[in-house]
Amino acid sequence: MTGNLSDAARVLMERRLAGLSAPLRETPAPRPERPPLAPAQRRLWFIHALTRGGLAYNVPTAYRLRGPLDAEALERAVRLVVRRHAVLRTCYPADEDGEPFQRVLDADAYGPTPVARHDLGSAPDPVAAALRLAGEEADHRFRLDAEGPLRVWLARLGPDDYMLGIVVHHIAFDRESLAILAGELSAAYRAEAGAGAPGLPPLEAQYADFALWQSGLTGTAEYERELGFWRENLRDLAPVLELPADHARPKEPTYRAGEAAILVEAETADRLRALSAEHGATLFMTCRAAFQGLLSRYTGVPDLAVGCPVNGRMRVAYEGLIGFFANSLPIGVRLGDDPAFGTMVDRAREALLSAHAHQNVPFDRIVRELSPHRDLSRNPLVQVWFDLDAGDTGTAADLLDLPGVSAEYFAEGRVRTRFDAEMHLGERADGTVTGRLLYAQDLFEAATADAFCEHYTSFLAAVAGDPGLRLSRVPLFSARQRSTLLDDWSVGTG
Repeated sequence: MTGNLSDAARVLMERRLAGLSAPLRETPAPRPERPPLAPAQRRLWFIHALTRGGLAYNVPTAYRLRGPLDAEALERAVRLVVRRHAVLRTCYPADEDGEPFQRVLDADAYGPTPVARHDLGSAPDPVAAALRLAGEEADHRFRLDAEGPLRVWLARLGPDDYMLGIVVHHIAFDRESLAILAGELSAAYRAEAGAGAPGLPPLEAQYADFALWQSGLTGTAEYERELGFWRENLRDLAPVLELPADHARPKEPTYRAGEAAILVEAETADRLRALSAEHGATLFMTCRAAFQGLLSRYTGVPDLAVGCPVNGRMRVAYEGLIGFFANSLPIGVRLGDDPAFGTMVDRAREALLSAHAHQNVPFDRIVRELSPHRDLSRNPLVQVWFDLDAGDTGTAADLLDLPGVSAEYFAEGRVRTRFDAEMHLGERADGTVTGRLLYAQDLFEAATADAFCEHYTSFLAAVAGDPGLRLSRVPLFSARQRSTLLDDWSVGTG
C-alpha cells in the first residue's frame, strides 16, 4: 500500500503511468571488458540453458510489403541499425566460473549479410510458402553463447510484393524496442534509398551501460529498502494461482497459445473512464481491478498477484535504445473482505503506484527473495499477465514507413505465451476497448477462453453501471450465456 508515499511521489508515479515524465539523465559509467548481464537477462539466460534453447522467448514479427522495394537499400538500412545498437550483435558466453557476460560481435564481421534472401515467386502458393518460412524462422533456436540475437529475412512473393521477417530473442528486445526498430529502420531505408543521411541522433549509451548501471544498484540502501517493500507486500499472497483448466499441466510447457477476442463497447468504456477519473485512477487500474476480481471469483483465492509490465527506461540515455529494459511487476490485491468495486479500484490504484515507486528491483530478485517452489511447468509468482496499451494495439507505431511501399503486419500464426493466460487490451479511437486473451493451449480449450472473455466484459459492464456492487454480487454471465444455460436446463428437465 502507499501510505508512506508523499504527494509529490504520487504525482510522479501518475505522470510516469501516463507517459508524461522524462527519465533522469545520467552519464554511463566506464564499461568493463566483460560487461555483466542485466538481472532480467540473467534469468532468461539460465532458462534458455535449462530448456536447451527453448522457443518461449523468441519474438517474431513479419511485414507484408507491397510496392517498388529497394532490397539493397533495405539491407543497408538493417546494417546501419545493427551497427548503432550493439545489443543486436551481442552474444552471451560464460566465463571460467560459468557466469555469463556480454560479448559484442564486430559490426563489420557480423556475418556475410544480416538479411537472408528468398525468392518464392515461382512457388505454387507464395503466401503459403512465406508462412512456412516465417514459422521456421520463428522456431530458430538461438545459440546465445555464440551468435547474435537477431535474424532478418526477406522473401520475394512476386512483382513488388515482399515479406520481411524479423526474429529477435527476448534477451535483447522488449515491446518498446519494436517501435524503435521500426522507426530507425524506416528512417535508414529512406536515407539509403534516396542517398541521404538518416538523421538519427547519436546514441548516448548502449545496452551494456544499462546492464552495468542496474547491476550496480544491488546492495545499496535504496535497493534494500525497495526489496523490503516487495518482501512485505507479497508475503501473504497465493504463490500459485491455479485457474480451472481443461487439461492437466504438463511437466514442461510447449508455450503454444491460443487467442480469444475481447470487445468492451464504447458506452461501457466511457463509464469506466468516468469511474476511473472519480477515483483518481487510470483506465488501466480500473480494468485490472476487474480482471483481478474475476480471477478471484474463478479460483476462490482472495489474495493474489497478477503480473504487469513497466518500461524500465528510467534514464534519458536509455530512451532510444533497443534492448530488454522491461521489468515485470507482481501487483498484489487483497479481496477477502468482499469489497465494493469502487474500493477495488482504489486498492488497484494504490497497489500500482506503490509498485512503480519500487520498480528498481528486478523480477528475478523478487522471486529469489520470496523463494517460491520452482518448477519448469509454470512462471514463478505470477501465472497470469495483464497489459493495457495507452493507444491502439497493433497500429502504426510499430509499422514500417517506407516511401512508395505499403506495409502491414503478416501474422505467421505461431502465438506463444509464457503464462497460463495473458490479457492485452487497447483503447480505440471510436471509444471502444478491444484486445485479446492469450491462453496456454496446454491447459485450456478455446471455448473456455471465450467464456472467460465474456465473463470479463460482463463484469466490466456490471460495475460500470453500478460501482457499488460488492465482488461477490457482480454478475458474470452475459445475456447470451444466461440464455444458453436456461435453454440447456429446460431441455434437460423437460
